[in-house]
Amino acid sequence: MIQFFRAYRDDRKGGLVVEAALLLPLLVAAGLGVIDASYMMIQNHKVESQLSLAANYISKSDTPQNREATAKTLAVTGTISGNGAPLITGWSANDVSIAYVTTQNANGEYRGEDNIQTVQLSTRIEYRGLGILSSFLPTKPMLTASVQERVVGGGL
Repeated sequence: MIQFFRAYRDDRKGGLVVEAALLLPLLVAAGLGVIDASYMMIQNHKVESQLSLAANYISKSDTPQNREATAKTLAVTGTISGNGAPLITGWSANDVSIAYVTTQNANGEYRGEDNIQTVQLSTRIEYRGLGILSSFLPTKPMLTASVQERVVGGGL
């Protein structure tokens, strides 16, 4: 019986196939994970740039509160009319929140009036990518972004 196992122990044929069968699934999963993470970074960049575009739009208005709905549509679709599909799957105007912050400028630390107003646009949406990251992480990945812009008015 020992002679029988010795023949297999000393046989080197097929050793590479066994190693490849063990390592190939791990390498494929790692490669797909890198692709999914790269896609997530691209999506996050799109969200940040669209929020920046919408914040710039709303900050140029004399009455920014009146332009909030248009700014949200601009952030999500990239168009003021809103006649386009969302740039990120699953992203809607309801996911964009707008807040205003007033900073006291009594001592003249900043250029401008006594009160400096900034607009803050933020969003948080679930990342829907290839699903590789979702299968490894304990919670679903989220895309979060926040942009602040000083309200200057005079443009719209």
